Amino acid sequence: MNYLNKLSTIICAIIGLAFTQHVFAQGNPSPEATERGIVPELGLPNNAGAGGESSGDVTASDAGAQRPVKLKKKGVSTFFGYSSKYFYRSNPLMASGKLSQQKTAMWTNAFFAGAGLGVIETDSSVITPYVGASWTVNDYIQGGLDTLNYNSTGAYALLLAQYGNGWSARAGINYASDASTENDTEDYSEYFPNIGVMKAYALSDSTLGIFNASAGKHITSSFDIFKATDAGTLDNWEISSSYGLKWNASQNLSFAPQYRLSYKLYDEGANKDRDDLTNAVSLRIAYQLGSSVTLDLSTSYSKRTTSGVPINLDFKNLDTGGGLSLNARF
Repeated sequence: MNYLNKLSTIICAIIGLAFTQHVFAQGNPSPEATERGIVPELGLPNNAGAGGESSGDVTASDAGAQRPVKLKKKGVSTFFGYSSKYFYRSNPLMASGKLSQQKTAMWTNAFFAGAGLGVIETDSSVITPYVGASWTVNDYIQGGLDTLNYNSTGAYALLLAQYGNGWSARAGINYASDASTENDTEDYSEYFPNIGVMKAYALSDSTLGIFNASAGKHITSSFDIFKATDAGTLDNWEISSSYGLKWNASQNLSFAPQYRLSYKLYDEGANKDRDDLTNAVSLRIAYQLGSSVTLDLSTSYSKRTTSGVPINLDFKNLDTGGGLSLNARF
């Protein structure tokens, strides 16, 4: 795969980033109200073209930036897909102490779709607006946690600017919601306006280095154990950065290790002056079974340290599993 083809995969990764932000950083020991384990999502737009299969030829635009040909200069370019993942989670409640010993297996099924709304060219960049949405079923298979099963809904709108020097910038807003399948109630929702930058560069003919940084404000609404609205208590500012590699071992097989650091500062209610520092390392192995089908194996270890509150909200979590994803674009 040449360098330009790799860029098309990275462009898709930027789209997926806005879509798959893990935005649930809470202290309530309920999975609908806790920080998700940071696991590479399967089948979402950030994985389109993974494993060495090009997501489309890339050509230089008149502005000097790189753009996939499949993103039309006019009109709409759409994508959609489905992913299924089964994995082990060491700390599903994302809690410390005895609660952290509750282990489980999880099965998630996600449906997603999105669109690139044409291309705007400037003297120095190519700008593309994106919109997308998803619906995910999250089931706890073991550990007696099935009463905590939940469905997640997500949506985003994003402006992505790509520059000829390999940098890109983005600004957008995400919406996320968790609803309990047992109680048929929405237990958490948020809006997340955010900005970010990204740099992708070739380390060799088969390896890319990828730096990413973002900042934004989580504007939340949640429910406590007494089912009383608790809007704003979990509001927080987040700054995060990551560095990863994407090594294409062959035309169909790729390896993607990553390290991510996140800092969150809470500014409302009982969580005022609370801050969270989360470190996460992950590895994703992807094998392209066909032009639209990818088999994934992934593992992730995350550790959160919290200060500024009188209770212990630290946790450690390990996720390991695999899955299958289907992607299509037109």
